[in-house]
Amino acid sequence: MLLCFFVLALFQGTFSLIHVQPNMKTFSYAIKDGQMAPGKEKTLYEHSTGQPGVITEQWFTGQDVMNENATVRYYFDGEVKPSLEFKLFVAHGVGFSEKTEMKNLPWATKRLGHTANGGIYNTIPIPFGKSFRVTAENNNTGNGYYWFIIRGVENYPVVLGDLVLPPNARLRLYKNEGVTLKPFEFLPLAEIEGSAGAVFMVTLVGNSSNLAFLEGCLRAFIDDPQRITWLSSGTEDFFLSAYYFNAGLFQSDDSGVTYVNDTGFVSAYKFFEKDPLLFTKSFELWWRCSDNDVRYDPLGCPQGWPERYSDVKYKSNSSMFNDKEIHKKVLEGYENGKYRVGISAKPTTVTTYTWIYEW
Repeated sequence: MLLCFFVLALFQGTFSLIHVQPNMKTFSYAIKDGQMAPGKEKTLYEHSTGQPGVITEQWFTGQDVMNENATVRYYFDGEVKPSLEFKLFVAHGVGFSEKTEMKNLPWATKRLGHTANGGIYNTIPIPFGKSFRVTAENNNTGNGYYWFIIRGVENYPVVLGDLVLPPNARLRLYKNEGVTLKPFEFLPLAEIEGSAGAVFMVTLVGNSSNLAFLEGCLRAFIDDPQRITWLSSGTEDFFLSAYYFNAGLFQSDDSGVTYVNDTGFVSAYKFFEKDPLLFTKSFELWWRCSDNDVRYDPLGCPQGWPERYSDVKYKSNSSMFNDKEIHKKVLEGYENGKYRVGISAKPTTVTTYTWIYEW
């Protein structure tokens, strides 16, 4: 038995993901009863030792302050303009109001959680080079109080699943905020040229008069704008659910839906830690406001393997998504009955956050 423990310890020591180094130093800070004036950017914490590192955990609380209207910004290595700027709730996979979210508390995963009236947290690894400053701002009507915790480690790597990312990896955020699409229109969630990287997280918030927009498939172009990579057979499928999230809310380490309403409201997130989505020189991620399969729509989703409908098979070229003439012809096809409608897709307003590590 003792020998077994020795072998196990030796194995774990040899193949452990990260070995502790003498220059790894934890930093941490907390604020109690902080005051925030409306419309004023407030510095929550600043770290400047000249050492690289990773922010490993953050926690935000403050009724009517740390809510859906709060904007959080990160300035790295002396930046004047923040590299990261986001709405607090959407960044945590929550797309609707504090009042709506309160009905669904508490919930928690290893990366995200909302555990109380406030108590919204994340363990998203955010790397920096030499320094960073984090701020918050809220356009609430009066002064408010907030509580805040931040932690991290200097000289610590970013680990995505079981992949140790390069030291120069930085977290980028690609956003669409309040974009209204007609049925069957396309929306780029991220377009990257000239860098390598790994997708970390995608959040989509949809607001329509029904849930037909969830028929939209997600497509990617990885290192080749002429070669399509299909990521899902529908939107709720991308978030690892099915049938318009008909089982209700769930929050897991891989994905979750934090809000869904049959009248046409959805908020969902997906992580790519255990199924890496990697690229070496370019990357495009596209969503469509509802979809059909390729039998009925030349820009539609695959209907089988191999795709049998070669006469109408979608040509794999990302530039077609931006081609207004092609879009016009497809939309006209739905309007004049050339393409099967089958689903009553309606105009949809969406917000998307796509987090990607780049190097």
